[in-house]
Amino acid sequence: MQIKATYLLFLSLLGFCSAQPCERVTTVEGLDLEMYVSKRWYIHQQAVTKYSPIEWNYCTYAEYTIRDSTSFWGYKVDVMNYAEDVDGNQFGGPLCAAQNRREKGKLSVAPCAVPRWFAGPYWIVAYDEAEGYALISGGQPTIREEGGCRTGEGINNSGLWIFLRSKERDEDTIQKVRQIAKDQGFDLSVLNDVVQENCAYEDNNEGGDGDGDLTPVPVCEDRAANSELLEFLLLAAISPGAPERVAGSPVGTALQLVDVLSRETHNDTLN
Repeated sequence: MQIKATYLLFLSLLGFCSAQPCERVTTVEGLDLEMYVSKRWYIHQQAVTKYSPIEWNYCTYAEYTIRDSTSFWGYKVDVMNYAEDVDGNQFGGPLCAAQNRREKGKLSVAPCAVPRWFAGPYWIVAYDEAEGYALISGGQPTIREEGGCRTGEGINNSGLWIFLRSKERDEDTIQKVRQIAKDQGFDLSVLNDVVQENCAYEDNNEGGDGDGDLTPVPVCEDRAANSELLEFLLLAAISPGAPERVAGSPVGTALQLVDVLSRETHNDTLN
């Protein structure tokens, strides 16, 4: 009886281990980063994440600028994300990005004050400058659904985006990028449309963030908030309710000091 039970357990474990894994996603080889960041990207479809709720699926765009020198934490690219809600309230804020040295299509993104090893994956799965599109994933999808695989919905290792250079909706191009995503094994059901009409940025010749103040997303411009976010990530895994204790802590203060020093070093280099 014991041998039979052990054999059945072995078969069940074998079946569990042989479950179909998510396909390994490939990224753009030899990415020309300067060309990729040369103009604004308008998001036309995206998945829900912690920092991008479906209520903000209006007028979303991303802009990137290559720094003159690398930051203290190894970031080379400045990132500006922007979104609105149905009432025209504006959300977003600056982040920083670093490019993988060996796999150029893989970047990592985080608040500028956060060490690079805490940054989340930003993978350029497909990109065609001539046709004006890009497919971005928040890393390797690991969650299998009926329609394919997806990433999570938190801060890191989350998200799927269809970028177009044009704010005008191009259904043919969007469908082409969706097919690319499907061929790579992504679950397309996570993608929701983004409305790019009657946007506040249109009042500013598409060169800025509109006339109102941006409401920061969970990763935002304020250095103290960035430090608190990092400490939240560090403490949340070991202590329920830890976020309530981040304000004014030694870790937050130390990270703010490092951020100030890195910015001063950067400015000295430019001067």
